[in-house]
Amino acid sequence: MELPLFPLRTVLFPGMRLPLRIFEERYRVMVRELLENGGEFGVVLIREGPEVGPGAIPYDVGTAARLESCEETDGGRYLITARGTWRFRIDRLLPPRPYPFGEVTPLDDADGPMTPRLKAALETVRATFPLYFRLVLSLTDQWARGLDLPQRPHRLVDFLGEWLQVGEDVKQRLLEIEPAEDRVAYLAEVLDDLILRTKDAVIEHRRKKYGALGIAN
Repeated sequence: MELPLFPLRTVLFPGMRLPLRIFEERYRVMVRELLENGGEFGVVLIREGPEVGPGAIPYDVGTAARLESCEETDGGRYLITARGTWRFRIDRLLPPRPYPFGEVTPLDDADGPMTPRLKAALETVRATFPLYFRLVLSLTDQWARGLDLPQRPHRLVDFLGEWLQVGEDVKQRLLEIEPAEDRVAYLAEVLDDLILRTKDAVIEHRRKKYGALGIAN
C-alpha cells in the first residue's frame, strides 16, 4: 500500500499522541488532503539529513498516524494532533507529491504463543517499569499511583516506549523488532540498564538536596 511519509526526529509508537506544528508548504498540502480523505500518514525517524526541507533519509520502519485534531492558524499553518495506529516497513520510496510518499507493508503485530521466554520477559517488564517510573519521578520530587499496564505484549511495548528516557535510536530499535517475544525481551534489557543509571542519578539528586547520600528504593 502507499502512504504519505513525514520524517521527524522522534519515534512514534502505536497509541502514542503526537502534536505537530505544520509550516512547510508540502506538509500543509498533505494535511489538507488528509482532512479531505480521512487517510493516514506515516511518521518515520530521520536517519540522516535535515528535518526541514528535502533530503531527509528515514529509517525503514515507522508508524502510521491518524489526525485527531487540526487547527489552522494565521498564515495558513496548522496545529495538529495525531495518534499512532500501526507499524510498517518502507518497501520503496516514491516520487514526492509534493511531500514524501512510499510503498509500505504493515508489520505483523500478532502476539504469538506465550513461550517461557516471553512470560519471563513480561514478568520482568511489569516488575521493573514501575520501579523505573518511581525513580524518574523522584528526580523532580514527584510520586505516582499504581500503573495499569496493557496485557498484550506488543501493546505493552508500544505503551511504555514513549516513557523511556533513552535516545531515539533505542526507541527505533524497540519499534523495529517484529516478534513480540523479542520486543519484550529487549524492553526488559533496556529497563534493567535504565534502572541502574537512574538509581545513580537519584542518589546524586538526594545528595545535593539533603547534603548526604540518598538511598534509592
